[in-house]
Amino acid sequence: MELSELIGRVKGFEPERWLALRAPYPPVALQIDRDGILLVRAKRRRRALPLIEAVRSAPLEGMPASIFQATTVGEDELAERLKELFERSGTRPARVSLVLPDNLAKISLITLPERPASRRQLDELVHAKMRRAVPFRLEDARLSYEVVPGNGRSVGVLIVVVRRNLIDRIERGFDRIGARVGLVDITTPNLLNLCRERLRVASDDDRDTALLNCTPNYFSLVIVREGRLIFYRCKTYALDDGAPGPNGVFMREMANSLSYYREKLEGQGIGRLLVRASTPPIEEFEGRLRELGCAEVEPIEPLAAVELGEGVRIEPEMSRRMSAAVGAAISRGN
Repeated sequence: MELSELIGRVKGFEPERWLALRAPYPPVALQIDRDGILLVRAKRRRRALPLIEAVRSAPLEGMPASIFQATTVGEDELAERLKELFERSGTRPARVSLVLPDNLAKISLITLPERPASRRQLDELVHAKMRRAVPFRLEDARLSYEVVPGNGRSVGVLIVVVRRNLIDRIERGFDRIGARVGLVDITTPNLLNLCRERLRVASDDDRDTALLNCTPNYFSLVIVREGRLIFYRCKTYALDDGAPGPNGVFMREMANSLSYYREKLEGQGIGRLLVRASTPPIEEFEGRLRELGCAEVEPIEPLAAVELGEGVRIEPEMSRRMSAAVGAAISRGN
């Protein structure tokens, strides 16, 4: 599948809509990043929390550290690892969701004074802008975009571009074992889906709401105001900057992002910031985030949104790592 559905679920960031999302997303999600491959299989239940039936992980070499690097993932190794995961988890190879790190995509949020008169004009505008923005030929990419509500007559356009050869190579690995990638997605929209109830509650506050996805080599910050997406930034750490920490590159870039939010977007402060932090632990920088204007800082707890099936045991580190895959597996997206 192309990326046409990749960002549709975050259109408008309207929490009330998220509660009624019903898209037929596969209940099996494969998250592939530099930590390896993670499989999550869920069972959706009408009157109860989704049930996590299986969680398995395996190492994988060759995933790029950013969109600027080419993938060296071997298709034979990928197929072997996938076959192992499906067998160990008791999962039948079929249609799955594929979740990739945000920083393997070029994510842009642009504002237009008004919506173009036709879809063709909008297509041309988006492609023209992205040809100047990506570090490779746009013909070598898969591109998806969605118009999101703006202020007054203006509209926003959320654009996601991923290298075609990365997706093609991964899809061929799935094809070899009889599985099919039914949805290509990135991490942060699935965290938003996972947290939709908490975001709905937070939307009752007059202040802006945000979600922070912090990993060992990139972070994504999303800010929502009155149901409208106003800010989406993904920042990769330079490879020689060392591990992100309260006094390192991560916190400097967070300060820059929130400074832009205040000065350019008339931000009055974040009422609630939901955080998924795999490295470093949230406790190491929670105080600094409050100093930067985030009134309430809450960790994302994926296990609060699901129940575990018989025999499924999840360690805290795995819980943080699997958050996006859980969001994809239980998704009822739009």
